[in-house]
Amino acid sequence: MRIFSWNVNGLRTTLKDVAACHTSASNYFCQVLNADIVCFQEAKIQEEKLEKWIACVDGYHSHWAFSREKKGYSGVVTYVKEALSPLDAKADWLGENSSAEDLCNEGRLMCTDHGSFVLLNVYVPNSGDGDKGRPRLDFKMRYLKALEQTCDDLVRSGKHIVIVGDFNVAHKDIDVHSRWKVEEIYSLEEREWLDGFLSRYIDLYRHFHPDEKNIFSVWDQKSDARTRNEGLRIDYAICNEGFLTEVLETDIVKMQKQWSDHAAVVVTLKEQPNLPPHPAPALSSCNMKRFIADPRQKKLTALFNKCPNRQVTTIVSDKIVEDEGDELHSKSEMSIDALSMQKDVTRKSNTPVCKEHPVFEERGESVKAEVTPATSAVTDRVVDIADPTREAVELPVYVSNSDATMSTDSSNKESTSQNKGKKLTSLGKRKLEADTKGLNKQRSVASFFKAANAK
Repeated sequence: MRIFSWNVNGLRTTLKDVAACHTSASNYFCQVLNADIVCFQEAKIQEEKLEKWIACVDGYHSHWAFSREKKGYSGVVTYVKEALSPLDAKADWLGENSSAEDLCNEGRLMCTDHGSFVLLNVYVPNSGDGDKGRPRLDFKMRYLKALEQTCDDLVRSGKHIVIVGDFNVAHKDIDVHSRWKVEEIYSLEEREWLDGFLSRYIDLYRHFHPDEKNIFSVWDQKSDARTRNEGLRIDYAICNEGFLTEVLETDIVKMQKQWSDHAAVVVTLKEQPNLPPHPAPALSSCNMKRFIADPRQKKLTALFNKCPNRQVTTIVSDKIVEDEGDELHSKSEMSIDALSMQKDVTRKSNTPVCKEHPVFEERGESVKAEVTPATSAVTDRVVDIADPTREAVELPVYVSNSDATMSTDSSNKESTSQNKGKKLTSLGKRKLEADTKGLNKQRSVASFFKAANAK
């Protein structure tokens, strides 16, 4: 199992650059990094501006801690493969019994429970420029102590922990370029805290590479310090002593410098956690309502299925068509307005008297017509246009049942109506013959693809 941790210094821009080089972020995570879990620090994305293409990377669930104190600042996110979805996820959780509520507004910590261990993805505050008196040193020290208390509480509860992220402090002189001394860069309080913390927890990179020099994780981009490898090692992977036997290797991997001023830290574990089936945590991207399609939303096709009251529906009958061993089942519907037919046919009630408008399948199959008004007397007919030499069938005129009860006093009017009906039938016949000729010339979609495949 691989855990990949990286301070990206702005996730949106970095993911765009990654996708431009590797097709997609998902492809980069899976194929290039071969990562099961990806932890980013300094995402710098506001919650309300989070986009689906960033939150919902194919094959992964993301878990976010956003800065609420300052927009577009700080922020961490942990991407986990869907098959390894954590049991729980908590943003900016620094222990239930700590007095750290004012420390939890900057989106600096995401905790995910993976069963065999708890992963803490952290971005520790920067104390500020030493020349300016380190204005945030007090805030940083309070944060570090609250983080340490959280780790201690988890271990005492029987949990193993893995901590990855940017601690904004180097440990020893071996972790800074030879032109500097660690005490020149970081305050005594920061260094003493880190000494004490790493006396009880394991710095995984130093455990596997105790004497490695000139290995850094951040460089000053303004002075192009990476070209001269003048950097610091402030990005860590740390675990409790009891979990050390589960770690195979830890490395620092240089990324393309235009993507970030930081290198990445990669931790390889012996095996993936074996978790029982469980729902994704509430904070998972798969549970973000704005990225989930609303099942109540009506589909566009549903709007067309609602026909006005005065309409006729012509239905193509179900028929199996043999096509080189394949069975094609087709059924289509079309509605036409019958209002225009009312003036040509005498009627007694408000039920429209309509004439069928034939609808033909593209391949020239049998067509069966029905009229939707329940009161209409319907005569089903099958028109076969597969044989162009066959005489076209006259289309019937449909008259409502109420019209059949008309009094004999209106016989003259009925005669007039019948004459008009015959005219309509004649028009329908000519229209059918014209449509038949056109359809015989029309080339079917299936035959088009057969011809294309043959080429």
